[in-house]
Amino acid sequence: MKKECFEDFLSAHEKRIFRYLVGLTNNEHDAMDLVQAVFIAIYEKFESIEEPTALSYTYRVAHNKAMTFLKKRSRYINVDPASFRDVLKAPVPSVETDYTFLHLALKELPPRMAAVVQLQYFEQLSYKEIAERLGISVKAVESLLVRAKRGLRKKISQGNKETMVL
Repeated sequence: MKKECFEDFLSAHEKRIFRYLVGLTNNEHDAMDLVQAVFIAIYEKFESIEEPTALSYTYRVAHNKAMTFLKKRSRYINVDPASFRDVLKAPVPSVETDYTFLHLALKELPPRMAAVVQLQYFEQLSYKEIAERLGISVKAVESLLVRAKRGLRKKISQGNKETMVL
């Protein structure tokens, strides 16, 4: 398409793209910013876009720009800093958690699995440090941890069922 036709194309489709972006972002201000970014991108490639596919191409660009925007926005949490004032004043629960059942379940695991869990969670070593200490590969550490957690989950859930029956 010719660059001279861009203004006509923009005026014909700007509102449709805006409504589409409002639906994706749920925010008119963000949608306005995205419409501008979309049409700038379309303008840059306008001569290489074929007329029959121009509108669908515009929707695709709008969709991609919106998804990129939403992905970036989801990385940040909008929280009023004033809400953190009372965090330190919050009462700390005095009830201590009883981990005896966890320790008993840990003792029932095979020695290597128990050692990996001990080093990872109680001594807070990295996978690499655990591998060096036990003389195994990092992949073996990962595998042992997965199997150990699965075994602990199973033993703890069985223990909870048994205590509920009593």
